[in-house]
Parts: sequence; C-alpha cells; structure tokens
Amino acid sequence: MIQVFIAGLLWGTVGVFVKGLASLGADGALISFLRMSSALVIALVIGIFTHGRKIIIRDKKTMLYCFLLGIICNGMFNISYTASIRLNGMGIACVLMYTAPVFTALGSWLIFRERFTPAKIFALAVNIAGCVLTVTGGDFSGGNVSLMGILAGLGSGFGYGMAAVIGRLAGEKADAITVSVYSYFAAALFLLVFMRPDISIAVKSPSVMGLGFLYGLVPTAFAYVVYYNGLKKIHDTSKVPVVASIEPVAAVLIGSLIYNEQIGAVNLVGVAVVLISIIIMAKTK
Repeated sequence: MIQVFIAGLLWGTVGVFVKGLASLGADGALISFLRMSSALVIALVIGIFTHGRKIIIRDKKTMLYCFLLGIICNGMFNISYTASIRLNGMGIACVLMYTAPVFTALGSWLIFRERFTPAKIFALAVNIAGCVLTVTGGDFSGGNVSLMGILAGLGSGFGYGMAAVIGRLAGEKADAITVSVYSYFAAALFLLVFMRPDISIAVKSPSVMGLGFLYGLVPTAFAYVVYYNGLKKIHDTSKVPVVASIEPVAAVLIGSLIYNEQIGAVNLVGVAVVLISIIIMAKTK
C-alpha cells in the first residue's frame, strides 16, 4: 500500500509536466504520446539491461492483459479525459474521472470475487466525496453540460479504475518492468493511430523532447513500476484506487506551491476527507 501511495504522489506531479509542455506549444495529443513513448524507451532499456531475453512474454494471456492495460488504461483513458475536459471543463471532468474506485470495486467483484462490505462501500463513498471537494473546491459551475462529455468523463473513470484490475491480471506471470514495456508499447501505438500527434513540434524543439522525456520518466515509468510492484502484493484490489487517490491531494498542493493556485477551505476539507478514506480503506477487511 505504501508503494501505491508513493505512485499516487508521483502522479500528482503530472500537472507540472503538462503545463510546461503546453507552454512550449505541445497539444494534448502530443503530450500524451510523448509520455507513453518516452516511458516505453525508458522501460525497454531498463528491461533489456536487467532481464535480457526474459523481457519477452511467451504467455499469450499475459500479453493480452498487458496490451489491454496499455490500450484501455493509458490510451483510451487519455483520449476520454481530454475529450471530457474539452466538452465540460476541468472541474466536471475531474469529478467524473474520480468515479474510478467504483469501477475498480465492480471489476474486482466480477473477476476476483471480492466482497462488498459496508465498511468498504463507506470508504469508497467518502473517497469520491473527498476527491470531488479537493479538485473542485465546491465549485461545479461548468455552463452547459454535454452528454458526450459526461460519457467521456465516465470513460476516463473506467480506464483509470480498471488499471488496478487488469494490472493485477497482467502481473500474475510478469514483473513490473515487463508489464510496463508491453503496456507502454500498446498505449503509444494506440495514441499514434487515433490521436495523430504532431510529432514535428517535438522534433524541432529540444525543450519539448527533454521535458517529454522527464514526463515519461518520473510520473510514468518510475511511478507505474512502483505501482505494479505494490499492486502484486495487495489481494484486495478495490483498495488500490482509494490509496492512490492521494494524487489529487498532491496535485492541489503542488499547484499552490509552484503556481500560487489558491486553496480554499473546501479544498482543505476535501484533502482531509481523502486522507480519512485512505485510512478507513487500509483498515477494512
């Protein structure tokens, strides 16, 4: 759980890289592609150096899970979240994305037969409420709400939530580095085909390439290796996204420290509620 918690903290730095790349002229498609492709190169180099030929997956089912992890939880997630933000704004998009624990709980119940205990349901509800308050500060204004935007937001929540379920399946016969290599490859290929990023911007700008590489290293390659390692040791998969929900807390605090973004009383209440939900979920059986 500590490893999943650390991964959540690292994911909280995503906004720093996104803001930096956007200021250099990269759009959402290019930013997403740079993240996955850079992480692929990093994971592949480490994998070849540490595993050699063992990096090759021969079990077809494991390879399928790795590809599903990359396509659904990285590729489709990025597309859905980007569309949700474009159609309904950041606040509503974030709220819908943090339905992820519900999808994880449902997936864990269907696939791993994990029980829905009253304590677990309570922790999930508290966690979602805390994430909503942390991200929005209680401001839900978004103008006209788009139905397609809502569906896209729920799609991002599904993609984010299923990472714990599919990641656990993929990790049964492969280690974190191997899972990362194959899932990043699938995600990068998916984004390249469906989002068609303007790679020429990155090629012409060393700053974009450098920052994109760091984006692929810190909150992606390193964060996911830590996450997958922790995931393999947690048998109650529905707990994972709640523990990882320290991410919006870290993002809000980083935004305040680096970009002088204001934190209101409601945001702080949300932070406290998220932390409480993590403690509750960690202690449930």
